[in-house]
Amino acid sequence: MKMKTCSTKTIKVKVILKIILLTLVVGCTNVQKPDNKKNILPYVKIGEALDNRKSNIKSLIDFIDSVKYIPLETTPECNIEEIKKIISYNGNFYIWDYNAILKFNSNGKFICQIGKMGRGPKEYGRNREMTIRKDTLFVNEGKKIVAFNADDGSFIQSYSFPDRWFAERLNGYFVSINSKTGFIEFVNNRGSVTDSLDYEHFSQNEIYPDMMIYPVYDVFFGTPGALKISTSHNDTIFEINRNHQLIPRYIFDIGDYKLPEKERLEYLGDFMQFQKITSGFVRPVPLETTRFLIVQLGKWGAESKYEDLGFRDNKADLLGFGIFDKKTDEFFVISEDNENYPCFFPHVSDEENRLISWGYPVDLISFYNENKEKYNFCVSFTHTVKSLEMEDNPVIIEVKLKE
Repeated sequence: MKMKTCSTKTIKVKVILKIILLTLVVGCTNVQKPDNKKNILPYVKIGEALDNRKSNIKSLIDFIDSVKYIPLETTPECNIEEIKKIISYNGNFYIWDYNAILKFNSNGKFICQIGKMGRGPKEYGRNREMTIRKDTLFVNEGKKIVAFNADDGSFIQSYSFPDRWFAERLNGYFVSINSKTGFIEFVNNRGSVTDSLDYEHFSQNEIYPDMMIYPVYDVFFGTPGALKISTSHNDTIFEINRNHQLIPRYIFDIGDYKLPEKERLEYLGDFMQFQKITSGFVRPVPLETTRFLIVQLGKWGAESKYEDLGFRDNKADLLGFGIFDKKTDEFFVISEDNENYPCFFPHVSDEENRLISWGYPVDLISFYNENKEKYNFCVSFTHTVKSLEMEDNPVIIEVKLKE
């Protein structure tokens, strides 16, 4: 009887253990099972939107929370010849001019100059690129990077750097592209390449700014803590993580507007032929805010048969742009609206939810005088233009997008 009783208990214990084990296995399986919805990369349907522009076109006003025109103070100490790049950081604007890097506050008042040009160890001889990370402004001048305090413009440190065009800062490393190999390279503070990623082949000529869509500094972009990369031929937008790996985040579905690989410049070898045969294709260049991807649509060659894609920017040689809403996974081509956001075309995102552009007084004043009877301009634009002189510094145009 005892043996029988013991056997029954043993069987019961085994059954209970099996049930517990099965429950654990099922539970573990559920935890590890991937969520298919989360793992599907969002498709930015650029080609489809361009094919159906009549039904996929919207005004930027549908996405805008506010538009602000900010005239930059004009003094002999901060005279701007031509803006090469703008960074919006902590409520201030950092302007890369040919002769200096100038800091203005959110109302356009001049604060200080960041460093100065020269050949000394604390100076920069030419500015190839600049970025701001953790209150430090880094200037890439080719063979060295000079760091300045973003608050007061004082010198911090110089770093040796290989002769590279682009430079970003990520987790203590400088991130750049080797134009001869197309590799993304990670450079430490001593100027040594410590890691690299085989991303995409470039020809030497293609990296030069005359072959890049203006502005030339948008190879690296993203939101805070999420540096992303886009190049001219790759349909996938990647994020660079802390382990120096490329993580796919978005797919650009460009459709028939995508440049075929056989038409790429490095395969053709003939720049004139390249300009001629690429008129039928579109070159997307992304910016990102916290909610939206802004896709600038540019030309490949000197001419394009797609001159009516939407809201054009003739000076930047861009055919138009579109907006991808990350909340709804929808992409829309943006139409021109000279009344609600005059003289605006998105060139920079501030890594939050704002887009930045700029206009020169001669253009803004002329546009206002020619159209003031036609349009009911916003108060900020009208007030700003009426206060301008032709020789004044440029005007920053800041668009805050809806959350």
